[in-house]
Amino acid sequence: QHYYITNNLRMEITPTEYDVIVIGTGITECIIAAACSRIGKTVLHLDINRFYGEQWSSFTLSGLENFVKDGPPCLSGDNFKYKHFMQNLDYIEMPLDQVKKESDVEKSADFEVSGPNKEKEDGATAESEAETIPQKPQWTSEKFQKSKRRVNIDITPKLCYSAGHMVELLRSSNCSRYLEFKAVNRSFVHHESELIQAPCNREQVFNCKHLKVLEKRIMMKFVTFALQVDVESEEFQEWDNKEDLELYKYFKLTDSLISLVQASLVVSNKDKVSAHDAIRSIKHYLKNVGVYGSMPFICPIYGAGELPQAFARFSAVFGSIYVLDISPSELKFDESGVFCGVTLQTGQSIKGQYCVVSPNYSSDSTEGSPEGLISVSHAVYLTDSSIKPKLKVGEQDDISLIHILSGKIGNDRAVSGFEFGPRSMLPAEDMYMVHLTTPGGDADLPRSDLEAVVDQITCNTHVLYKLFFTTRMSAEGRSVEPSLDNNMIRTSFPTYNAGYSESIEEAKKSFHLMYSEEEFLPAAPNPEDIKWPEEDESEVIEKEAPSEQQEDMTEISEKMVDDLDKNATDELKGEDVSF
Repeated sequence: QHYYITNNLRMEITPTEYDVIVIGTGITECIIAAACSRIGKTVLHLDINRFYGEQWSSFTLSGLENFVKDGPPCLSGDNFKYKHFMQNLDYIEMPLDQVKKESDVEKSADFEVSGPNKEKEDGATAESEAETIPQKPQWTSEKFQKSKRRVNIDITPKLCYSAGHMVELLRSSNCSRYLEFKAVNRSFVHHESELIQAPCNREQVFNCKHLKVLEKRIMMKFVTFALQVDVESEEFQEWDNKEDLELYKYFKLTDSLISLVQASLVVSNKDKVSAHDAIRSIKHYLKNVGVYGSMPFICPIYGAGELPQAFARFSAVFGSIYVLDISPSELKFDESGVFCGVTLQTGQSIKGQYCVVSPNYSSDSTEGSPEGLISVSHAVYLTDSSIKPKLKVGEQDDISLIHILSGKIGNDRAVSGFEFGPRSMLPAEDMYMVHLTTPGGDADLPRSDLEAVVDQITCNTHVLYKLFFTTRMSAEGRSVEPSLDNNMIRTSFPTYNAGYSESIEEAKKSFHLMYSEEEFLPAAPNPEDIKWPEEDESEVIEKEAPSEQQEDMTEISEKMVDDLDKNATDELKGEDVSF
């Protein structure tokens, strides 16, 4: 059941008593709501925003601009407040008549983008290059304005490991029926002053033109060791409390190989990684390679914001009630200090046994800033072409992973993110989207953190639009230990990494704090598996014969239809009608 409450219409919510009241529609809250409703618990799910997902949502470009103009929702109750998940938002729509041509772009002296001109084989001609590189579309202001509704921007861009926790949860619960995915095609890393496609499997390692023969052998030897070693064994104890750089040097990896391993195989946003964490990351990465393609990641079509909506649909099927654009103004507690309900902005009181609260809300009982919270700067660029042109006609470039280690192109901190092609359904047709993130600086100005880096990466494209903003996220490597205090659970901010493992683990532990003996999110039955009770012949009631009055009404209805058909035929007679 879905109620949609607008500012002009405030209806009372019925019933007025629930087992669980969930406030906020982030991915963790939606998974908890789905798990509770699946075992038959009554759930009321509230959100002060007019959309699902909160910080995990996806905006259309026009929707984001309208959201900025209208301003974020305001909530300042007696003991309950809301702080919006986006800050320092700044967007720049590039005048299309002032977009520089490719020949006018000032390229950085220490940065190049590897493409067909760079990797051209001997004897290749300009004509063959022209056939390889498709012509860039011509953009006008009118065309761009019409495309804004077809551009989807993730507030928290993330990927799913092909055999990871999120995919396993979607499959085991049958929630995957609400989603479609695209596989990630490429991974870009900064290597010797240029952005290259990183090798991610054995074939790509041996075909890589940027590695020497000896480096390829060293790389394969190290990867084989990483796959076979047990980090908990006595053999690996000597690497306790040591950084990954010492491990790489022990296996005689060159500086080029170290950069490739750190940027492509060790998918981490931390500048320093322990040897144990590095091996675990490499194992996890290689375990997912080849499941749905050459890369270990997949991404929901239309963006990561589809995931919380999928679990919300799943929860609604099993009876949860969703109310958007409304929030509690007060949390209520009994004499012993245990949560017992909420008072809505409309003044209506709702009773509840448990309460799950998004981290964007704060109350007297949940005050204080969570530990390990960081500010993350985002830069979103819309361009007319890919940052690295296709090498072959027909080669797909739907989704690409980008990782640049700190200090490579003037960046103080590691920069990571994605490039989305039009087939991912995030940018519009004939458009590409580059979304990069980095831990924010002290000034908390995302434009100063990322604009110079992204400008260099997109130097071979025409930039149509720039967007900068900051969000709050949990630091990578945080411990996931939710607590049930006075029948209340406060969830955490998204973790600053590529996957969803921490959010799923937190949702599972939170569910078991409330219902320790119940199964977490069991599979929903397929429609064909549902067995309906057979009708008892003794209870079948014979249909009554139509009365004379019903027969008369039927004759009148049939006559009216015949008259209408006749009139329509007369009107069209003699006219040339084409359909």
